[in-house]
Amino acid sequence: DWQEFDRARDEYCGKACTLHTGTSFVEACVEAGLTRDPDTGEPYFGRMDTFVSYTWRGEGITLANLVAAVEATLVADPGVADPAAAACFVDVFVCAQHRGVRPGSGTCPNATDVDKFEEVIDACARLVLYATPLTQPKALSRVWCLFELMSAVKRGRPVLIALSAEDRAELRRLLLEDFDRLVAMFTTIKSENAEATVFKDDQGNVVKDDKAMIFGWIERDLGAAGFRELDQMVAGGMRGWLAATAKALVEAEEEAGGGAASSPHV
Repeated sequence: DWQEFDRARDEYCGKACTLHTGTSFVEACVEAGLTRDPDTGEPYFGRMDTFVSYTWRGEGITLANLVAAVEATLVADPGVADPAAAACFVDVFVCAQHRGVRPGSGTCPNATDVDKFEEVIDACARLVLYATPLTQPKALSRVWCLFELMSAVKRGRPVLIALSAEDRAELRRLLLEDFDRLVAMFTTIKSENAEATVFKDDQGNVVKDDKAMIFGWIERDLGAAGFRELDQMVAGGMRGWLAATAKALVEAEEEAGGGAASSPHV
């Protein structure tokens, strides 16, 4: 879709609205002086402390659903002192979406921003993974998301899982009725089979292969057995989230029912 930015087709397309600047959506807003809510004075942007890892495509995956899930996750997590003040890194807004080479500098806007991902994760307090649909999370099949998870786990950053309302209801059911299946879904990761976008020019020649690039980074950071180690790292991060989620559910059930709840084995 990056080759088809068209404000005539979608006047609210953030990517299309930055064609004249060649920068990110956030940078274009800053340059235009659009940095605060005109009614409340609240800033639109801040120093990023929450890295949002997600995939663009899939059933039910929309920007509105993503924002709602991330907001609910931050509000519910006791480790987030002030959810309203959280500033999220969402790549489609923060990274330039233009992959052509600038005539003056010979640099690619998108590549310049993407190369900063690890620095951003390093500066963030947490990573939020948008894992929908729960029973087959699209994000865990994407190379970028697995690499972002690896980067967060390596740095000891907590991983929070953002879910839709429907997925949260299904999570509660699985925690109480089929916990082993839930564990298998989130910990049986095969990073070597993950996918990423391959960008081609008009002649069909590959101009950017994200999968090859990220697989190179994984081997650089984790060595020849990098994929197996990555699978273990991601599974470890998911187990931590499952354990915390199960514990919170049991406590909530006990508080609501005034008695002992059936506890999943974590």
